Amino acid sequence: MKLVHTRRNVLKFAAASSAVTASTGGLAYPAAAAGSEVVVAELGVLADAPFYIGVEKGYFEKQGIKVVLRRFISGAEVVAPLSSNQLQVGSGGMSAGFVNAFARDWPIRIVLTRVRDVPGNSSQTIIVRDALKGEIKSMADLKGRKVGNNAPGSVMQFMLGRMLELSGLKMSDVTVVNMPWPSMGQALQTGAIDAAVIAEPYVTLLDQKGIAFPLNRAADIIKHPYLESSLVLYNKDWTVKSHAQAEAFTVAYLQGTRDYYQAMKHGPNRGEIIKILQKYTSLKDAALYDKIQWVYMDPNGTIDMKGLAAQQDWFVGQGMAKAKVDLSEAVDTSLVDAAVKRLGKVDAN
Repeated sequence: MKLVHTRRNVLKFAAASSAVTASTGGLAYPAAAAGSEVVVAELGVLADAPFYIGVEKGYFEKQGIKVVLRRFISGAEVVAPLSSNQLQVGSGGMSAGFVNAFARDWPIRIVLTRVRDVPGNSSQTIIVRDALKGEIKSMADLKGRKVGNNAPGSVMQFMLGRMLELSGLKMSDVTVVNMPWPSMGQALQTGAIDAAVIAEPYVTLLDQKGIAFPLNRAADIIKHPYLESSLVLYNKDWTVKSHAQAEAFTVAYLQGTRDYYQAMKHGPNRGEIIKILQKYTSLKDAALYDKIQWVYMDPNGTIDMKGLAAQQDWFVGQGMAKAKVDLSEAVDTSLVDAAVKRLGKVDAN
C-alpha cells in the first residue's frame, strides 16, 4: 500500500472535509436504546479519537444522536455489555476469542477499521530492555528470551508470533509472559521480562526514561497486508432495529476520523485535535504528540479483509481458535459504504 501525502493534498482534503461537514444536516433517527442515545465504550486512548472529536465538534449531535461515553479499563470488559446491547458501539483487536465467538453467531459485527499499522504510523512495537541493547539487535535475537504480552490469543500475540515467523523463529522460541501494559515498565526494569509487545505512548515514554528501546514496529516487518490492529464493533441487534441511526452514527464517526487523519498528517487542524485528545485521553503532555507515532486511521473506514484473514489463519494454526469462520458474515460493510457514499470517498493513496 503506497501512502503519499503532500501538504498541498492535506490542505485540499481539509477544505473538502469542511464543506462536507457543513452540508451534513442534523437529522433525527430512530432510537437505539432510549431516546436518541447511543452508548459507546471508550478506553481513553488515541484510537478512540473519532468518538471524542465527534462529540466535541458536534458531528453526532448534527445527526440527531446523543453519544454517552462509558470508560472501560480494557477491551475485554466491553464484550459482555456490547453483546447484550447495553452498549451499542465498542472496539477491539481481532483475537482467537473473536473467531470462536463468531462461530457461535456472536451478536456483534465488525463495521469499520479502527487502527492499522503502516510505515510512519505504527504504534504497536516490540521493545527491549535497555540493558540488552548490545545483545538484541533483531527479532532473531529474541530466541530464548521472555517477552511480555497483554493477553493470550490477542492481536498483539498474533503480531509477536508473525514477526517472529518472518524473522525465522517460532512462538515456542520465546517465553510469553502475560501482563497488562502498565506493568511492563517495571518488569523490564527488574529483568522479569526481556522484551514486550506494547503500543504508544508507552513506547516513547519507556524509551525516554531509559527503560526500553524500540526494536521493531509492526509495520517494519508485517506487510502486505499490514497489521489490522483494531476494529470498530457494533451490536448486531442495534444495527438491525435502528439501522438508520447506526448509519448516521457511522457518518459522524467518519467525520471525526477524517479530522484526526488531517491532524495525523500535520494538517492545519493539528493543534485543535491535540487539545481534544488531551482532554479525553491519558496523553496530556502536548510535546509528546510530536514524538510518538500516531496510530493510522483510514479516512474511509475500509477494513482490510486480507489482514483479518491472515490473523484468523494464524490463530487457527496455533490451535487458539477452533476453526475458521466466514469473515464476510462477521463483517458488515453496508453502514460504512452508505456513510462514504454520503460523505464522498477520500483518496488516501
